[in-house]
Amino acid sequence: MFSYRSLWYNIFMYQQWFPKRRFVAIAQGATLGWILAQAGLQPVKALHHPQVTTQTMLPSKAPFTRAITFRYVPTQPAQTVCVAGTFNDWNKSSYPLKLQPDGKTWVGTYAIPPGVYYYRFVINGDTWVSDPNAPGVDDGNSNINSLLVVEPEDYDRYPARVGDGVITPSAVLHHPDRSDITRLGERRFAFALRTRHNDVAQCFVLLEKANGEVTAHPMEIVLKDPLYDRWRGSVDIPSLKPIHYAFLLKDGPTTLRYDASGHLAAANTPPRWFTLQPTAYPLLVTPLWPRDAVFYQIFPDRFANGDPSNDGPDVQPWGSKPTGTNRMGGDLMGVLQHLDYLKDLGINAIYFNPLFTARSNHGYDTTDYYHVDPRFGTNALLRKLVDRVHAMGWHVILDGVFNHTGIDFFAFKSLREEGPRSPYRDWYFIYKFPIVVAEGQRTYEGWFGVPWLPKLNQANPATRDYFLHVGTYWIREAHIDGWRLDAADQVVPSFWKAFRKAVKSANPNAYLVGEIWGDAHAWLQGDEFDSVMDYPWRAAVLDFFVFDTSSPSRFDQQLAQIRDSYPPAANAVLFNLLGSHDTVRLRTLCQDNWPKERQAVLFQMTYPGTPCVYYGDEIGMEGGKDPDDRRCMEWNPKKWNRTILQFFKQAIALRRNTPALRYGDYRTIIADDASGLFGFERTWQRSRVLVLFNRSDRSLQQTLPLNEPPQSRLSSMHNFLRTLLATNRARATWKDNLLQIQLGPRGAIVLETQQAPKEPARTVLSAKTRSRVGR
Repeated sequence: MFSYRSLWYNIFMYQQWFPKRRFVAIAQGATLGWILAQAGLQPVKALHHPQVTTQTMLPSKAPFTRAITFRYVPTQPAQTVCVAGTFNDWNKSSYPLKLQPDGKTWVGTYAIPPGVYYYRFVINGDTWVSDPNAPGVDDGNSNINSLLVVEPEDYDRYPARVGDGVITPSAVLHHPDRSDITRLGERRFAFALRTRHNDVAQCFVLLEKANGEVTAHPMEIVLKDPLYDRWRGSVDIPSLKPIHYAFLLKDGPTTLRYDASGHLAAANTPPRWFTLQPTAYPLLVTPLWPRDAVFYQIFPDRFANGDPSNDGPDVQPWGSKPTGTNRMGGDLMGVLQHLDYLKDLGINAIYFNPLFTARSNHGYDTTDYYHVDPRFGTNALLRKLVDRVHAMGWHVILDGVFNHTGIDFFAFKSLREEGPRSPYRDWYFIYKFPIVVAEGQRTYEGWFGVPWLPKLNQANPATRDYFLHVGTYWIREAHIDGWRLDAADQVVPSFWKAFRKAVKSANPNAYLVGEIWGDAHAWLQGDEFDSVMDYPWRAAVLDFFVFDTSSPSRFDQQLAQIRDSYPPAANAVLFNLLGSHDTVRLRTLCQDNWPKERQAVLFQMTYPGTPCVYYGDEIGMEGGKDPDDRRCMEWNPKKWNRTILQFFKQAIALRRNTPALRYGDYRTIIADDASGLFGFERTWQRSRVLVLFNRSDRSLQQTLPLNEPPQSRLSSMHNFLRTLLATNRARATWKDNLLQIQLGPRGAIVLETQQAPKEPARTVLSAKTRSRVGR
């Protein structure tokens, strides 16, 4: 079955550079660059075989597009062929191809604006195939998407070579809002600037002080794609008063300034300054409890069937092969009956996939937002479960689907039955009446064109108010501790601002996690989310520990890019996951290579953020692409992988018993490409924890100087070194600030140095604690 989310993860197009302030996703550019380099490819007007022609520019300010011709010869009988991609929101029917006279070739030409896109062909409305004549990119979940690069108009006229003194004007862009400005601290801000890829040697942020003095602050490239480089520079401003800024670009003999005029100008001409209003950017404050949490994600229908009396006639035997439609009977009573199992594992927080009434087994097509689906239980049972886990000191968050509904939701049902007389016309994006619910329909907007998931118009006040009440209802009635918010990047920002205010008024410590698959800095600015599902982090971890496609230095760079994108308060509670209901399971990706899997799990439990375990990963459950990743939980202990289970328990206990791993500052101490050694430290109060990984398949011995981190509260004299966890014969000795380590292939070790007397562990963070770190 095709997974929209796994494809959506791969969107490279920089939509933040266009009129909308939001961009949906940005993957780490080096991954694509590496793929292109391995293929010996260079960006061209369209980086695949389809024919490309430049359209005649229309008068006035019509946006530039190129005519892209797609060709496909199916290898199976085809009644229809369409092309769907990030250029049409993966709509399966809006870009049809026509069968040619040869009876086998399908062709379609469409105007597409500049950008980097992913796409596939859709055969007969349900079979997705890659373009055999285009470069393919693996999204990490075994989905191969085809790549299309459409260049802007003036790329035809300008070269792209660093040092040639020529800078492509149209590529340079900055938005003076949260698209390109991030508040990182009380007076620390990050500024972003776009340039053409491989076109500019240096960029600087220019600040004008109150006395007229101008200071220059260096920027660095943090993201790349075949069209653009994204630069970022972090600056401490002198006060919270408005301040002027601009940008300086250098390439070879050329030095130009980019300012509020929106154009490049000579550096010695009078500038038109951008103005930063610091107080317009709230300082993000996040709840403290997620730092102590280890989440467990439960897909309700597949975890445990504790009450067969609520099974419908369509429920299949537990453990049947999962499909997109079948049900297995999992419910809330099953969760209640297995809380001791979760406690023994070390879990202290639960994230539930949708629990509300819906047609499907996954629940993302909600019918009734105010009632638990009867096949899962009742509202009272949910309240009982939440009260029980609260008594254990745990927390619970629910999945909120506020971007779309199911077709049986009362408002959409009214539209289907009453047509234009319905009072809910503005609740959705309706094109025409009568409403037709079918593949390929063009009567309303569905999420990614899916007709069973009509998209909500959250800019409509009545719609907004209804769902704000839903958000607070469950906080008050069931005492849940927050929300995981589905398809969050598809909802207008004004709704999330209002949602945060409403939910935080009901519970100031509620934890709000957005489902955003790429760079999410625009949503973590203090007035929307506390955290996001950190899929870029997952991609970096898999590339390094599982796929071996990243070096220690590259891995370190990717992690630093993620940390530097967000405020410290967000970094401390980012939702760090190795798998979910939308991804291939970790065990399957590792191809039964336990040492690789073990390193990824240990890294998850020692890195800053809030870790989440997908149900069953702890016993070695396998699972391919959706729906295979949603198999029934295995409750026969004889079928558990005891080695994996025991290590999960050890790693979780390590995190929960070591305050430095939950609160400590982070600093990379080594990223050695030659040996494959990667290591970091977490420092908190009098504790310093060192975590070292041998990513290679050979043993290594190495000596590391244990220099004190900058601004450390630890003295140079530590009283002892102890091993907290070691794998594959890992050993360490310490003398005279030198650490000698021995690590077996794919081995790892966690060490702690402490001063005596040891202070009691504290659970309240110092105001000075920061999670942003050096490289």
